[in-house]
Amino acid sequence: MGRFIKSGDVVMIKPNVAFDRPPALCATTHPEALRTVAKLVLEAGASKVVVADNPINSPTGCFLKSGLRQVADDLNLDLLYPEQQSFDTLQLTGGEILRNWPIFHEPFKKATKVIGVAPCKDHNLCRASMTTKNWYGLLGGRRNQFHQYIHYIVSDFALMMKPTLVVLDGMNVLMRNGPTGGRLSDVKPMNTVVAGTDMIAVDSYGYQNLLRRDIADLTYIHKAHGRGLGNMNWKETAYKEVQA
Repeated sequence: MGRFIKSGDVVMIKPNVAFDRPPALCATTHPEALRTVAKLVLEAGASKVVVADNPINSPTGCFLKSGLRQVADDLNLDLLYPEQQSFDTLQLTGGEILRNWPIFHEPFKKATKVIGVAPCKDHNLCRASMTTKNWYGLLGGRRNQFHQYIHYIVSDFALMMKPTLVVLDGMNVLMRNGPTGGRLSDVKPMNTVVAGTDMIAVDSYGYQNLLRRDIADLTYIHKAHGRGLGNMNWKETAYKEVQA
């Protein structure tokens, strides 16, 4: 983590807290994933860690039931809930779908580094939700109107966000009935964490090796790759596998 975070950094961590689900269902970022990343960030010298998301369900309920509120309390992290004044209009030059739209801007005002921490899970609209799809949680407004253009807007997130680091939690993977989950039998232990600076490469690895699906079917990855926003051919990157 010391390669990415320096003394005095203010680090914004964006988990996926879209739903008021318990950690065992793997529909949200697992509290131990947030705890581990936040601890590493603080040990690297960060002066402050801000945790924020704009959930679909009640923010207070989502952070509480997911276990992330407890992590924030334990580690003295700044937890920001979305409020009306927390949003600002994003003007994204080159976006296919996302050009002018309100985003949850407040957490970024003082941040010097940004880390995305996302679960690896099935998604009924776009096949998979991983580190790139995680940024959907920054959108305000009536964002459900983008569902019919889901692959276009997810590929736009690779243009919108250039995070310091992304972490894909594949310790337990929601293999079916995503994004909300609902049955413990839908979850499969994979005991893997993937981290990198290229979220398209990270998600390609996750789709192939954790969800174990054909990458040819993941349209938004191909779109982002074709736009030069990342490298879906993760084997061409300087990757390293480590066994704990």
